[in-house]
Amino acid sequence: MKPFIVLTIAATLAGAGAAQGQTSPGAEAATSEASPYVAPNGYRDQRVLPQGDPADPAAREALLRARGEAYHRAPDSQQTEAELAVTRALNAEIAAQNDLAERQEAADRLAHDAALARYQIEVQQTEERARAAAEATRAAQDQYDRDYAAWEERVAACRAGVRAACAARRP
Repeated sequence: MKPFIVLTIAATLAGAGAAQGQTSPGAEAATSEASPYVAPNGYRDQRVLPQGDPADPAAREALLRARGEAYHRAPDSQQTEAELAVTRALNAEIAAQNDLAERQEAADRLAHDAALARYQIEVQQTEERARAAAEATRAAQDQYDRDYAAWEERVAACRAGVRAACAARRP
Protein backbone atom coordinates (compact mmCIF):
# COMPACT_ATOMS: atom_id res chain seq x y z
CA MET A 1 0.00 0.00 0.00
CA LYS A 2 1.02 3.55 -0.48
CA PRO A 3 2.17 5.41 2.69
CA PHE A 4 -0.47 8.14 2.30
CA ILE A 5 -3.31 5.60 2.19
CA VAL A 6 -1.96 3.76 5.23
CA LEU A 7 -1.69 7.02 7.20
CA THR A 8 -5.19 8.05 6.14
CA ILE A 9 -6.66 4.72 7.22
CA ALA A 10 -4.79 4.88 10.54
CA ALA A 11 -6.02 8.41 11.20
CA THR A 12 -9.58 7.39 10.37
CA LEU A 13 -9.44 4.40 12.70
CA ALA A 14 -7.93 6.51 15.50
CA GLY A 15 -10.71 9.08 15.01
CA ALA A 16 -13.33 6.35 15.12
CA GLY A 17 -11.84 4.96 18.33
CA ALA A 18 -11.88 8.41 19.92
CA ALA A 19 -15.48 8.91 18.87
CA GLN A 20 -16.40 5.64 20.57
CA GLY A 21 -14.56 6.55 23.75
CA GLN A 22 -11.57 4.30 22.99
CA THR A 23 -8.39 6.29 23.15
CA SER A 24 -4.79 5.38 23.30
CA PRO A 25 -2.84 6.46 26.42
CA GLY A 26 -1.09 9.27 24.55
CA ALA A 27 -4.32 10.56 23.06
CA GLU A 28 -6.12 10.99 26.41
CA ALA A 29 -4.63 14.41 27.05
CA ALA A 30 -5.59 15.68 23.59
CA THR A 31 -9.18 14.48 23.81
CA SER A 32 -9.79 15.72 27.36
CA GLU A 33 -8.78 19.26 26.44
CA ALA A 34 -10.80 19.53 23.23
CA SER A 35 -14.16 17.82 23.60
CA PRO A 36 -16.35 17.99 20.51
CA TYR A 37 -19.10 20.61 20.43
CA VAL A 38 -22.61 19.22 20.53
CA ALA A 39 -25.21 21.57 19.09
CA PRO A 40 -28.55 21.83 20.87
CA ASN A 41 -31.41 20.05 19.19
CA GLY A 42 -33.57 22.79 17.68
CA TYR A 43 -36.47 20.41 17.23
CA ARG A 44 -36.67 19.49 20.91
CA ASP A 45 -38.71 21.68 23.21
CA GLN A 46 -36.21 23.52 25.42
CA ARG A 47 -38.66 24.46 28.22
CA VAL A 48 -38.26 22.91 31.63
CA LEU A 49 -41.29 20.77 32.32
CA PRO A 50 -42.69 20.27 35.81
CA GLN A 51 -41.86 16.96 37.42
CA GLY A 52 -44.44 15.04 39.38
CA ASP A 53 -46.11 11.74 39.96
CA PRO A 54 -47.69 10.53 36.67
CA ALA A 55 -50.47 8.91 38.65
CA ASP A 56 -51.44 12.21 40.28
CA PRO A 57 -54.13 13.91 38.12
CA ALA A 58 -53.08 17.40 39.20
CA ALA A 59 -49.43 16.74 38.30
CA ARG A 60 -50.46 15.24 34.97
CA GLU A 61 -52.67 18.26 34.24
CA ALA A 62 -49.77 20.60 35.08
CA LEU A 63 -47.48 18.64 32.75
CA LEU A 64 -50.03 18.71 29.92
CA ARG A 65 -50.60 22.45 30.36
CA ALA A 66 -46.85 23.08 30.33
CA ARG A 67 -46.55 21.07 27.12
CA GLY A 68 -49.46 22.97 25.64
CA GLU A 69 -51.54 19.87 25.19
CA ALA A 70 -54.37 20.59 27.57
CA TYR A 71 -57.56 21.29 25.67
CA HIS A 72 -60.98 21.13 27.16
CA ARG A 73 -63.91 22.34 25.14
CA ALA A 74 -66.02 24.74 27.07
CA PRO A 75 -69.73 24.00 27.00
CA ASP A 76 -71.86 26.18 24.74
CA SER A 77 -73.44 27.81 27.80
CA GLN A 78 -70.04 29.29 28.76
CA GLN A 79 -69.36 30.71 25.31
CA THR A 80 -70.50 34.11 24.15
CA GLU A 81 -72.73 34.54 21.16
CA ALA A 82 -69.79 35.96 19.19
CA GLU A 83 -67.69 32.87 19.95
CA LEU A 84 -70.54 30.61 18.94
CA ALA A 85 -70.99 32.57 15.69
CA VAL A 86 -67.27 32.27 14.92
CA THR A 87 -67.40 28.55 15.69
CA ARG A 88 -70.44 28.07 13.44
CA ALA A 89 -68.74 30.05 10.64
CA LEU A 90 -65.55 27.99 10.95
CA ASN A 91 -67.53 24.76 11.00
CA ALA A 92 -69.50 25.87 7.93
CA GLU A 93 -66.26 26.75 6.12
CA ILE A 94 -64.74 23.38 6.98
CA ALA A 95 -67.90 21.58 5.85
CA ALA A 96 -67.87 23.55 2.57
CA GLN A 97 -64.20 22.70 1.99
CA ASN A 98 -64.94 19.04 2.72
CA ASP A 99 -67.84 19.08 0.24
CA LEU A 100 -65.66 20.76 -2.35
CA ALA A 101 -62.94 18.15 -1.80
CA GLU A 102 -65.47 15.32 -2.12
CA ARG A 103 -66.84 16.77 -5.37
CA GLN A 104 -63.29 17.20 -6.71
CA GLU A 105 -62.44 13.61 -5.78
CA ALA A 106 -65.59 12.38 -7.51
CA ALA A 107 -64.75 14.42 -10.63
CA ASP A 108 -61.16 13.15 -10.57
CA ARG A 109 -62.42 9.57 -10.17
CA LEU A 110 -64.76 10.00 -13.15
CA ALA A 111 -61.97 11.52 -15.25
CA HIS A 112 -59.67 8.65 -14.30
CA ASP A 113 -62.32 6.05 -15.13
CA ALA A 114 -62.98 7.71 -18.50
CA ALA A 115 -59.26 7.85 -19.30
CA LEU A 116 -58.89 4.21 -18.28
CA ALA A 117 -61.83 3.22 -20.52
CA ARG A 118 -60.31 5.14 -23.46
CA TYR A 119 -56.98 3.43 -22.84
CA GLN A 120 -58.58 -0.02 -22.70
CA ILE A 121 -60.46 0.66 -25.95
CA GLU A 122 -57.24 1.82 -27.60
CA VAL A 123 -55.39 -1.28 -26.38
CA GLN A 124 -58.19 -3.52 -27.66
CA GLN A 125 -58.19 -1.79 -31.07
CA THR A 126 -54.40 -2.03 -31.30
CA GLU A 127 -54.51 -5.74 -30.45
CA GLU A 128 -57.22 -6.31 -33.09
CA ARG A 129 -55.17 -4.44 -35.71
CA ALA A 130 -52.09 -6.47 -34.78
CA ARG A 131 -54.09 -9.72 -35.00
CA ALA A 132 -55.49 -8.70 -38.41
CA ALA A 133 -52.01 -7.75 -39.67
CA ALA A 134 -50.58 -11.05 -38.43
CA GLU A 135 -53.41 -12.96 -40.12
CA ALA A 136 -52.86 -11.06 -43.39
CA THR A 137 -49.13 -11.73 -43.21
CA ARG A 138 -49.78 -15.42 -42.54
CA ALA A 139 -52.20 -15.61 -45.51
CA ALA A 140 -49.68 -13.85 -47.78
CA GLN A 141 -46.93 -16.25 -46.66
CA ASP A 142 -49.20 -19.25 -47.30
CA GLN A 143 -50.01 -17.92 -50.81
CA TYR A 144 -46.28 -17.35 -51.48
CA ASP A 145 -45.48 -20.90 -50.32
CA ARG A 146 -48.18 -22.34 -52.65
CA ASP A 147 -46.93 -20.26 -55.61
CA TYR A 148 -43.31 -21.28 -54.91
CA ALA A 149 -44.28 -24.97 -54.70
CA ALA A 150 -46.17 -24.68 -58.02
CA TRP A 151 -43.14 -22.97 -59.62
CA GLU A 152 -40.81 -25.73 -58.36
CA GLU A 153 -43.16 -28.35 -59.87
CA ARG A 154 -43.10 -26.53 -63.24
CA VAL A 155 -39.31 -26.30 -63.15
CA ALA A 156 -39.06 -30.00 -62.32
CA ALA A 157 -41.53 -30.84 -65.15
CA CYS A 158 -39.60 -28.61 -67.58
CA ARG A 159 -36.35 -30.36 -66.68
CA ALA A 160 -38.11 -33.67 -67.16
CA GLY A 161 -38.87 -32.66 -70.76
CA VAL A 162 -42.47 -31.43 -70.61
CA ARG A 163 -42.40 -28.48 -73.02
CA ALA A 164 -45.72 -27.03 -71.89
CA ALA A 165 -44.27 -26.61 -68.38
CA CYS A 166 -41.34 -24.63 -69.83
CA ALA A 167 -43.53 -21.92 -71.32
CA ALA A 168 -43.55 -18.75 -69.24
CA ARG A 169 -46.92 -18.07 -67.70
CA ARG A 170 -48.29 -14.61 -67.68
CA PRO A 171 -49.87 -13.40 -64.49
